[in-house]
Amino acid sequence: MARTPTTPRARRGGALLAGGLGIGLVVGLAVGGLGGWSASHAVAASGGQAAATSTARAQASPRPVPTYTPVPTSSLGIPATESPAGSTAPGSVDLATTWTAPAGMPTAGRLLHETIPATTSHFVARQALVYLPPAALTADPPHLPVDVLLSGQSRGAGPNDVQSGGQIEQTMNALATVDRGLAPIVVVPDQLGPQSANPMCVDGKLGNSRTYLTKDVPAWITSHLKVQTAASAWTIGGFSQGGTCAVQLGAGDPSRFGNLIDVSGENGPTLGNTAKTIADGFAGSRAAWLAAQPEALLRANAPYRDTNAFFAVGQLDTTYGSVMPVQAARARAAGMHVATWVVPGDKHNWTTARAALAAGLAWMQSRIGLAPAGD
Repeated sequence: MARTPTTPRARRGGALLAGGLGIGLVVGLAVGGLGGWSASHAVAASGGQAAATSTARAQASPRPVPTYTPVPTSSLGIPATESPAGSTAPGSVDLATTWTAPAGMPTAGRLLHETIPATTSHFVARQALVYLPPAALTADPPHLPVDVLLSGQSRGAGPNDVQSGGQIEQTMNALATVDRGLAPIVVVPDQLGPQSANPMCVDGKLGNSRTYLTKDVPAWITSHLKVQTAASAWTIGGFSQGGTCAVQLGAGDPSRFGNLIDVSGENGPTLGNTAKTIADGFAGSRAAWLAAQPEALLRANAPYRDTNAFFAVGQLDTTYGSVMPVQAARARAAGMHVATWVVPGDKHNWTTARAALAAGLAWMQSRIGLAPAGD
């Protein structure tokens, strides 16, 4: 039986609803059993209960409340105070109990477009999206967890889809609203390349996508932003081909990514048929192709004692609907802490992805120290 997650609670649903994700998400979570919601929870949350809960929690804090003052930004648009120079990055921090939001802190985060150099991989990538939550815009920002999120693959697909279709900025602002400005720093790199091709998040003649995601992207993040360094603070997630990549990297590189979110992912890296996949993606090596399958990666790196994994798919997804429960079962058997959700009434599209990413990110909040345990 699938392990039912204990979050998001009603306050998260209200914020996500207010953030523009629609009543379908609230109802879907209520019906789907995520967090033990009821219809009355959804109604109360959408009526502003979330904001009231957040305010009450802040007022109950015995710590003095600092005052927010705007800070200058670098040429990249990143606040100067986000520079990690001179600070020691912690592995992880329980910000749910140690963070005090400054008075007057921005109510919304900031979405930037950044170039992440492919110094090691030489992978040709388009600009990435970077979301900084309100806490990161303060004069003394905390070291935050990191979410690396990936788009799906289709003609013209790329990082911007995670904003236009996935509405990631609205989702993260909603989460920050109920957690006193706290949310992960989100980076959406280009794993596809300028032609929106499918290098399958492996290294080969189609491009060294894997090295770009596991070496170049983390190196840029840790050199430009105040982030936590432990694997438990890093999440890899995505939709469709991006979800497949999330399982590949979350299973294959657990020392970097301690959490994963797979929305409507495939069974494994593919170019449509096995022969073409092996020839073009793995230099003709069937052994290399087999070793890159999520099933093999999970088996090779088990047991995963600390990895959190969220799997979701649209109820009407006839392409990958059958993959999700199999992938989730494999992850659970390998020791991951697994939650699943079937998005009611939706297919393989960004409506499903938008709701499922929001639910998965909300579920992660307490597990990465940004919300009290059990929320």
